[in-house]
Amino acid sequence: MMYGGSNVIRGGGNIMHGFGPGFMASGSHGWFGLIPFACQLIFMLVIIILAVIVLKRHGKKVRAIHKQNDPALLILRERYAQGEIDTEEFNRRKQDLAI
Repeated sequence: MMYGGSNVIRGGGNIMHGFGPGFMASGSHGWFGLIPFACQLIFMLVIIILAVIVLKRHGKKVRAIHKQNDPALLILRERYAQGEIDTEEFNRRKQDLAI
């Protein structure tokens, strides 16, 4: 039974204040009302995690391509290929350029 503007539900001795009809009025919903919220939250987390993984992989590919096209590294490879520097010198300078 409802009185005026306050939502008071009376039934079998149970009195609930501040909740409209249907909000756990019968007590049968319990924690099951949180299942849709939890599913939506899990879905959003999965989407965010997948986006982060894709962006990280894309970033690695871009950096790898940029490293291969580095002008200093191209000159170093050319000098190594022409025999101007030996393997030890090539590896040392390549390591220096990686920093």
